[in-house]
Amino acid sequence: MESQKMHLRHVTLHCFRKGNSAKDTADEIFTVYGSGTTTIRTVGNWFKKFRAGNFELKDEDPATTHTDIIKTVLTENPRYSVREIVDATNIPKTTVHKHRYEVLVPHGDLLTETGLMNRFDWDVLPHPPYSPDLAPSDYYLFLSLKNSLRGKSFKSISEIKTHLDEYFTRVNLNNFGKRA
Repeated sequence: MESQKMHLRHVTLHCFRKGNSAKDTADEIFTVYGSGTTTIRTVGNWFKKFRAGNFELKDEDPATTHTDIIKTVLTENPRYSVREIVDATNIPKTTVHKHRYEVLVPHGDLLTETGLMNRFDWDVLPHPPYSPDLAPSDYYLFLSLKNSLRGKSFKSISEIKTHLDEYFTRVNLNNFGKRA
């Protein structure tokens, strides 16, 4: 497969030097080697390289990843800002920002959570993702309570307590359980 790719690159270079267009070259390759061997876009990309003066037909070695470079810089000084990393490496600012705050930052740092729980001797109670403390029937209660408080102002805590006591004695709480 690799030798066929290299052969097609030689054919592409030959057609480029003959003065053919990228489309004509692709059509010629399709006629001789079959339609699935390359694409017009690939031939166009090679023509672009040839026009720029790059006649190297071998694949280029992959450049070092930006992540490795950014990791190296941050190892020297973890407090570097995005701008300082950009100035030191000439990597685009958006790439540095993405790597600094998304790629290199662990998502869901369980070690920290575990450390805090152990340090403060906290007990974590398992619970479902929804809140079992708020049943759907409670929402009707809150709406009714909100309506009873609308437009009222209280001068002291005792007035608020009195209003709430009157509200809960007046309201039949059994009605709220039936709506759920």
